[in-house]
Amino acid sequence: MHIFKTWTFRWWEIGLVKLCLISLGIILAIYFHDCLAGLLWLWWVLFIVLSIYFITRWIKEEQKK
Repeated sequence: MHIFKTWTFRWWEIGLVKLCLISLGIILAIYFHDCLAGLLWLWWVLFIVLSIYFITRWIKEEQKK
């Protein structure tokens, strides 16, 4: 049994995985609204930091071309 073998997904399979995870996030947010609402500042910080990371990475990749 090789649990660490390499996987290759097609673009539409990645889309399905993303849709599944977004659905899970929405479901969890509905169930745990009271707990998560107090941490709203944390979600904004995570969003901003990750957005800056991916934007700078994208800009560096564009400059390599």
